[in-house]
Amino acid sequence: MPGVDKSAEESGKAPIAAICAPPNNSNNGSIPQPRQPNSLQGLLRFAMSATENGSLESKFQPMDEERKRFLETALRTMTINVVEVLHRQIEILMKVETLKDGDDVSNYLDAFETIMEYIDNIDIANDFHKIGGFVILKPCLNCKNDKIRSAVCGLIAELCQNNPYCQKIIIDHEFVPILVNILNKDEDQVGVKCIYALSAIVRNNEEGLSQLIRYGGLNVLLKTLKKEDDKFRTKTAFLLNSLCRSEPDFKSRLIFLEIIPILINLISQERKPSSEHILSLLLSLVEDNATALNDCRNPEYNFKEILQNYISNIDNKEEFQEEKEYCKRLMHLIFI
Repeated sequence: MPGVDKSAEESGKAPIAAICAPPNNSNNGSIPQPRQPNSLQGLLRFAMSATENGSLESKFQPMDEERKRFLETALRTMTINVVEVLHRQIEILMKVETLKDGDDVSNYLDAFETIMEYIDNIDIANDFHKIGGFVILKPCLNCKNDKIRSAVCGLIAELCQNNPYCQKIIIDHEFVPILVNILNKDEDQVGVKCIYALSAIVRNNEEGLSQLIRYGGLNVLLKTLKKEDDKFRTKTAFLLNSLCRSEPDFKSRLIFLEIIPILINLISQERKPSSEHILSLLLSLVEDNATALNDCRNPEYNFKEILQNYISNIDNKEEFQEEKEYCKRLMHLIFI
């Protein structure tokens, strides 16, 4: 049958894209159409999106996340050979080392996107490693193409998010120093996705955090706080704050590396979206830590006036209420 994938035809299961494709006369070319789903998982998301955005009213309540994940996995298992799909994407990405400057990378990015559709399920993420999927990670991290490096960092993050099995594999093969090196060199989206990957590896993982410290990751993260791109500041402050709250000794390491003046300097500048996360990080550092309190009281930093000015600038603005509370809490702990 023309236009139908042979494997689907033989199994009696037509591709989802063929099922969902609109009639030829459904669009005169003036209205952009959403990307057609190529799996039942995609179809489920496509249908849910249409329901949420459409004008039809529904009496059904939103599906909770646990039921949604169960249904997605069940639909995939009943209709698609997931391992076969993943194998095809791995074969595509194995060729990344042959890429040359200027080559089209859309086929590789589509492969990443297809993998990501499945590995949000922890069992499938683990199976991805067991069928040899991790072999593509280092070649993609070493690729000269920024889009490929960004995509593989995002893939590592998804594999390791709340997944001790994949975390251990990544840590045992020392991906942490590779990612620290990438973060130290790369700007823009690659660096941001790299922080995301490191966060997924080291949070709630003692050995991952140990490697981050051992390979100079804290110094690199402090450097990213100083970048002008606010996405770096937001991601970095969020990660450091999470580690401060989960690891008792971590805040002392940051204070020793003189993070306090860096954060105070950032708060003294024009407010940005990252400011909320920086204030929260400062609060985590000073709570139950005499050294941090003394650093903040250093007259050289003029921190009390900086906080007062910050409160004055956001006062009576409801959307900044949480930041105002952070400032008041800092004032109380440090100066009262």
